Amino acid sequence: MKSKNLTWVIITLVLLQTFLIVLLNLSYYVRQIFHIFTLEQTPAANLILSFLLLLTSMGMIYVLFSAAGRDMQLLRQELYIENLKESLKNLRTQRHDFISHLQTVYGLLQLNMADAALEYITSVCNEVRQPTRIIEVNQPVLAALFQAKAAAAEARGINFQYEINSDLKGFLLSQTDATSIFGNLLDNAIEATLAALPGMEKRIWLRIFNAGNYYCFEVGNTGPVITLELQKKIFERGFTTKKVDKENHGQGLYIVQKLVAAHNGRIEVRSSDQGTVFTVKITILSI
Repeated sequence: MKSKNLTWVIITLVLLQTFLIVLLNLSYYVRQIFHIFTLEQTPAANLILSFLLLLTSMGMIYVLFSAAGRDMQLLRQELYIENLKESLKNLRTQRHDFISHLQTVYGLLQLNMADAALEYITSVCNEVRQPTRIIEVNQPVLAALFQAKAAAAEARGINFQYEINSDLKGFLLSQTDATSIFGNLLDNAIEATLAALPGMEKRIWLRIFNAGNYYCFEVGNTGPVITLELQKKIFERGFTTKKVDKENHGQGLYIVQKLVAAHNGRIEVRSSDQGTVFTVKITILSI
């Protein structure tokens, strides 16, 4: 709220100074109509005063853009921290489960039930082998993020599928930018899937592949269809379809689009009864 208030104050002051510049010059050149300034005016005085007002306006505009940049940076850092917290939470859960599995195996071995222990270990390995293959991504931070989001989706009863056909070598996005982009997209996919009507399939899929000179990331989900009208608005800052807590929504996709554009990439969305898919394309840079 403070940032919004500052923005409106600066805009108001800039408009007021612009009005004063126009009024100042009109009062000099059309004195017989505008009798506002009683002091004798000279072209030099008008020029100096107009220049000072213009300089002040430019300074305030610079402050406005700097504040907007800081807001964007803070949002990115908050998202990065939230994703790190989620990853740590997932690691703690896995650690707890791992200790429980070890204790179970130890108990079975103490009871001389080696066959049962082997069967238990086999079932545990089969259960964790498939999800942990996502760590094959050649980007540790992204691998941890995808793993955490997959666990979060599965915990909510959502089937998380993925297909990775790129080693992502040469993928040069910073950790914070990559986390902000894909963390937002996966969070939105989870929310949209949970909003599906009862009885509808709940599924999220992630595809990573190379296409021409691009790394391509597809994040898809089942759930409500995004109409063409909404597709034109979803990347606007502050736009959200949420009926409650609007203050904390409407930033994610705006940030995603800005970050993707900053890296000379592009983002596309398509939605139908089959699902909604966001595709991010990042240029492959030779290293």
